[in-house]
Amino acid sequence: MPQFIYLNGCGYYMAPSFAAIVERPDSRPPAGNSDEDSDENSAEDSGDGALSSRIEDEPEEAAGGLKGLKRHSRAVRLACRAIREALQMASIPGHDLGGKRNDIGVVVGTNDANLEAIDRLQQEAETYGVNNTNPGLFPETVLNVIAGQASIYFGLGGPNVTISGGDFSSVKSLQYAADMLESGSASHVAVCIVRLQPPAVFEGSIRYRADRESVVALVLSRQPSGGSGSGLKLRLESVTNLPDATATRVTDEQLPAVLAVKFRNGELSSGTSVIYADAGPEGLLAVEF
Repeated sequence: MPQFIYLNGCGYYMAPSFAAIVERPDSRPPAGNSDEDSDENSAEDSGDGALSSRIEDEPEEAAGGLKGLKRHSRAVRLACRAIREALQMASIPGHDLGGKRNDIGVVVGTNDANLEAIDRLQQEAETYGVNNTNPGLFPETVLNVIAGQASIYFGLGGPNVTISGGDFSSVKSLQYAADMLESGSASHVAVCIVRLQPPAVFEGSIRYRADRESVVALVLSRQPSGGSGSGLKLRLESVTNLPDATATRVTDEQLPAVLAVKFRNGELSSGTSVIYADAGPEGLLAVEF
């Protein structure tokens, strides 16, 4: 990973229950709790068990300017909307007719973005027979669909990668994007973390399930943005322990959302703080800004 990278743009859509948690990232359950205890504490921390855990669908006109996405899955539509916001904030033009930005890569972190399409294809096969299903559904069943479609739609010709890292997809995606920047594979990377609730048919059959929906896009770059904002200077580092009990520690799920919300609200400034995120057996990812 490079010594420093820059956060130049963000875009996000979050379920109300998840947004309530992100506003208080230090309210996470203590490490070591059982999954059952963590779920109970998370519900208490949200402050309102009645808050929806699903991203509220907006009117079609809310996706103004994103033509041609209606036939795609909800995961692709939400991700492209978030990526568009992040690119615009970073002053990077997207969907540029007649050319590609080969210096911009895409990294998508997700465990479940293709499950809706798999369910729809199965339903069609059962209803109409396997030879009469909609062929347009099949590409949506591939986990890399978001990264591929975003690259095509916005004309991003750099590497596009999908990270399915279970409980640590966010951390692994940010680390992978930083490595891409360091290697010179890209000057900018649009990182999009997609967590959506799976269709009911998958209940109990998948290992990693998003309890609260969130779609967060971050534009990371080798240099600060040339637009109105100068970008936020970041340094990512793997560590084994928290330096002290007062350090801010968030879950992998919360990390991209906390960075995005605080960056958009102007609550982050370089040289002020460090956020620590769970990184599994590797320990913690320290995000210094």
